Amino acid sequence: MFPHDRLQSHLQSHLQPHLQPQRQPQQQQQQGHVRSRTGPIFEHLNERHNRLAAWFLGPKAENTEFLRNFFNFIADRTEEARKNFQPEDPEFIDQQIQANSSFQQEIRDLDESLKELTEALSKHSIPFWSPRYNAHMTYDTSMPALLASPLTTVIELEVGLQLCEMLGYDISVTDSSRPWGHITCGGSIANLESIWAARNLKFYPLSLACALEPGAPLESIRDRLMIELCTGEIKLFSELSTWELLNLKPETVFAIPERLEEEFDISSSFLTDTMNNLGKDVLEKKFNITLPNRYFVGATKHYSWPKGAAITGIGSDNIIDIPVDINARLDSSKLDKLLQECLDEKRAVYAVVAIMGSTEHGAVDPLRDVWELREKYQKKGLSFAIHADAAWGGYFTSLLREEKKVGRGLPIDPDNKYVPELALSDHTRTQLDHLKYADSITIDPHKSGYIPYPAGGLCYRDGRMRFLVTWLNPDVYKDSDGDESVGVYGVEGSKPGAAPVAAWVSHRVIGLHKNGYGSLLGEAMFSCTKMYTNWVTMDIGDPNLIVVPLNAIPAERDGGTPEEIQKQREYIRDNIVNRPNLELVRDDKAMALVREMGSDLSINAFACNFRLANGEINKDVVESNYLNTRIYERLSVTKIEDNIFDKPLFIMSTFMEDKVYGECCTRLKERLGVVGAQDLDILVNCVMSPFPTVANFTKSIADAFKKIAHEEIERCLFRNTVTEDDFRFVLQGTDKPYLTLLPMFNMANYRHQLILSCDIPAGVMDTYRAERAKDPKATFFIGTTKDVKLDSILAGSFEAMLEKGLPAKNQPPPRYASNFQVTNVKVLKNNPIDSKYLDGAFPEYMYFYLYGTNEQRHIDHMLVSPGSAQLTSDQVQLVLTNGTLSGDNLSKGYILRLDDYHENVVFPVLPPNTPRFFKSGQKLKVSIFEDPHGTDAHGPGLTAPFSTATPVASGTMTLGDMVYTDSALLNGNPGEVEEESVNGKTLEQRLSATRRSFVAEEPKHVDPYHKRREKQVAWRHYLEENLSKIGHDTAGGGHRRSYH
Repeated sequence: MFPHDRLQSHLQSHLQPHLQPQRQPQQQQQQGHVRSRTGPIFEHLNERHNRLAAWFLGPKAENTEFLRNFFNFIADRTEEARKNFQPEDPEFIDQQIQANSSFQQEIRDLDESLKELTEALSKHSIPFWSPRYNAHMTYDTSMPALLASPLTTVIELEVGLQLCEMLGYDISVTDSSRPWGHITCGGSIANLESIWAARNLKFYPLSLACALEPGAPLESIRDRLMIELCTGEIKLFSELSTWELLNLKPETVFAIPERLEEEFDISSSFLTDTMNNLGKDVLEKKFNITLPNRYFVGATKHYSWPKGAAITGIGSDNIIDIPVDINARLDSSKLDKLLQECLDEKRAVYAVVAIMGSTEHGAVDPLRDVWELREKYQKKGLSFAIHADAAWGGYFTSLLREEKKVGRGLPIDPDNKYVPELALSDHTRTQLDHLKYADSITIDPHKSGYIPYPAGGLCYRDGRMRFLVTWLNPDVYKDSDGDESVGVYGVEGSKPGAAPVAAWVSHRVIGLHKNGYGSLLGEAMFSCTKMYTNWVTMDIGDPNLIVVPLNAIPAERDGGTPEEIQKQREYIRDNIVNRPNLELVRDDKAMALVREMGSDLSINAFACNFRLANGEINKDVVESNYLNTRIYERLSVTKIEDNIFDKPLFIMSTFMEDKVYGECCTRLKERLGVVGAQDLDILVNCVMSPFPTVANFTKSIADAFKKIAHEEIERCLFRNTVTEDDFRFVLQGTDKPYLTLLPMFNMANYRHQLILSCDIPAGVMDTYRAERAKDPKATFFIGTTKDVKLDSILAGSFEAMLEKGLPAKNQPPPRYASNFQVTNVKVLKNNPIDSKYLDGAFPEYMYFYLYGTNEQRHIDHMLVSPGSAQLTSDQVQLVLTNGTLSGDNLSKGYILRLDDYHENVVFPVLPPNTPRFFKSGQKLKVSIFEDPHGTDAHGPGLTAPFSTATPVASGTMTLGDMVYTDSALLNGNPGEVEEESVNGKTLEQRLSATRRSFVAEEPKHVDPYHKRREKQVAWRHYLEENLSKIGHDTAGGGHRRSYH
């Protein structure tokens, strides 16, 4: 029996004298960091909020004196305990040792290290404790959890029961099927254990069938052991088919060991030794199981699910996503179809996993539907385990539980709410109430339980399920009190007790009921919904910014007209966003609307878009993604060089994979106004703090976000506005000149794959030929002498200059001619490379445009997918073994395919790297096709016709002396952050290094072409110098193999 009464008495008697704070002189604030503060209005605090304010250190460390006293108490009691243990023992560290110089030096070193660490943590740690932190499901750990220290296994067992009871399991059961839970080091390990249990559950009957075979250890009961099928039919176990063995109800399997002992006197130890001999693969082969069992998980799953399947041998390919609806919840109708398919194929199902609060959307899957589907399919002969991944949502069940001990909780005045609570929606309440039917549940105290990391948990509805994952080592797992050891169950084995003790203390102090954790999480949900109302209304009247939450407001959700939706948004802005809590809670109409809004739990997922300079909504998914990524980078900390004091708030980012999220992703794109099959980047704010709505602090957070968003929209407008600019072309050919533009995927002015023929003055050509003869491998560029629009070049002529190479280390390239006219400009290819015109995946083969004259032929790589590279060469040598090429078609262009290189294998590359094979003199096998596309054709699908077309010629191609390759400029982002490399730096050096600096933007655009190229090339040279150390061939523009 757990000695909680004795522990409570002990704590009360020794802790009470330390609860009164001792006032200390206020420390002088560091110069330069004095900030004005506007305190919240405290006149209207109710008693419930007073209670929860005592659970945290506070956003401004308001409860520091209490925490200091608690730590002093811990130190005092630790000293007393050590002195009282074997008091006759001598002191091992006396005053003489402490006075020794070596001892003193070590203390000084420790003191210095502690100060350095504390200073680094204070400057570079993410402020989870601040109401401005909205990035993930973590917040200030509760003071009760901070104060706990490791105790015994008994506490972990008690915590497991507490969690089981809160989740809805019936702990009044007294037999072996009583619910059971334990603490793990995290939710990933809890999920892994649940996979292990579900796998063993499925194969246990097969192992028993082997043990009942003639000549096997349990042959004697072969004709006596009866079993109930999932359909309710009773049969002799030895007569079951493989399908029937794979589909017994979980509780039926759990009861088998006890039945064998009670009915046939077969000991559990003998059974364990007999049943653990055969592995999964052996059993599948023996029973001729050719179709792998399925493991169905909601598509919003955590990455630990496929990882756990790989570890347990199930295989990540057998983790099957269940499609979601527009609210990112599991679509039960799609699950129904998947289960029916398994039934038709006679394919067994390990388990179905419902996500009870996705970490990226706050969505709660319809667990009730899952449970009803199992009831339906068990009647048809298909059975499986149900697991609920409530790592995030588990503690929200405290909102469903009444307080057992009357007296601690104080009455709540509904007319005087400082921070109102928000009740669960009907959907969420129903699903959480059905947790009691799940066979196992993951719950993370270190998430919504406010317990320090690491503290995950796993609970079983039937405690006998833990025996499926039991490995006993009696020499290690002995308990003097006679209680079972937790370490024999699950993955971890021996483990520290700090996490369960932290959970136990928090559970005892706060309470797993609606007046404890329920109050805390209820207030967090209200704060989250208040933040949601800011996202919903943020772009009203804004000429540039568009903000769309994943969860639509009621008017939109119910199919209202645009006018009705706008009217409700304006009502939210006027009656909810800017109103103090005390007024808001007295407005029944407004509060009724509040309760209908937001996600299932306290997470808001949303995405931003923008309007172009002409006022039209951006329709490009890639550009919307860029905006959201830039906002995230401004409002997150990903390395120690980031300055947390530059972040007015913290948010999280994720992406919705189009093929996984399906209708959910498509619908959100439509609401954003973007079009395309690309994945969608979104932002997430998670609210765990009950404090943001105090004095309407959510509005301050929203205003800070809006300011950052507008600054990043300026970047987006620069990228997406066509302006006058300077352009550079690779010059190809020494007879008839051809020009190939240096393109950029991420800059409107340069989103073209442009190949031109032209005339260049004879004197300039003579100079070019002479210089080219001196340096055959050099790349020469024709560039504009002033900013122009591309259309003016395409009109037929432009003023130009001739240069050799590109700027290197801020040095301008050699210039051989300037202010001459390029005339007779004709377009060979002008393919737009905006994201909407690109393929979503790389083609199977690598394709090039082939053009020129009969004497000189040139190539340029077709840019059909993002992440590609510009690969250009002139005067390539063709040796054709089949077919011929005509001069007329060469002037228009052929399509050339590399037969031995697959683009979907070679790409993408990490800039500034380019494919290693593409170098001067390289001989390649090729096929050549006629080009069916027009001059200004665009994708997607430009290469599709050549997968079935017949080539007009084939043979080999040898690349010319001049080879130009680039991936950095092509895929780069203009005006992006310049960062100092941290490779090879120690932690101390990184901490002392100057923070990164942003490239300043000019009003018109980031830089003239030369400056942009100088920075681009300087970056590239720096990388090449470093990459050469690991085998990068800077001379050849590719890689060489390193053999050392």
